[in-house]
Amino acid sequence: MPSRYKISILTFVFTFSFLFGLVNRGYAQLANPATGAALSVYTEDTVSSGDIMVLAEGGKYFKSIKTYDERMFGVVTDAPALSIEDTLLTDGVFVTSGGEAFVNVSTINGPIKKGDFITSSSIPGVGQKADVSGQVLGIALQDYNVESSEQVGDILVQIDVKPNVVSDVKVNLIEAWRKGTQAPYLTPLTSLRYVLAALVTGGAFVIGFASFGKTSGSGVEALGRNPLAHKTIERGIVFNMLLTAGIMLAGLVLAYLILVL
Repeated sequence: MPSRYKISILTFVFTFSFLFGLVNRGYAQLANPATGAALSVYTEDTVSSGDIMVLAEGGKYFKSIKTYDERMFGVVTDAPALSIEDTLLTDGVFVTSGGEAFVNVSTINGPIKKGDFITSSSIPGVGQKADVSGQVLGIALQDYNVESSEQVGDILVQIDVKPNVVSDVKVNLIEAWRKGTQAPYLTPLTSLRYVLAALVTGGAFVIGFASFGKTSGSGVEALGRNPLAHKTIERGIVFNMLLTAGIMLAGLVLAYLILVL
């Protein structure tokens, strides 16, 4: 091979490698590369890469400002793998609702471990660990643990916005009661769910206690009149106790389903 061809080939390889390295470095310096598709949207908020966005009434986009926000839409990203840009927007930002993306998070609800669900928090645009049932943004793919809960960092999250049900019934009932006290400030549909859950729970306990009180009183009177039948009467009292517990449990389960479904 003539030397001039060798020189041309080497020059081409060197130039290509140099340009490829520049592109890689430039991409690495982008604040928030993402693997999913992103939509160009307009927001009046000042946002940065990794901020959690919500879609409010009227088609307006804002940074999330409350925990487990049912209106969560996605995350701001600077480098989506695929983008759909609205050419009519002059100051649009890209928001992705799927794939992997870096999300701004804090330890306001405790340290985050890989595999934890991530949801919105009271810090605008910042996520936190989700430990009760509610709307979640996705699953953490990295750990995040700092001493100050006010410090905000970013971790890689598998974005999958959806409602999530935590199996810990005790935690969920406490959270349901806490949210129930905020019912006047919630949407009408959400308020109705909490009211129905409270009525079902209260009704189940009233019916259960009333039934047990009536049957146990009759059983005691019957035991006094006929001591020889005490075994049959005692079995009847035990049965009514179990029936009362079943009614109360059924009421709690029904109330729980009303809240989470």
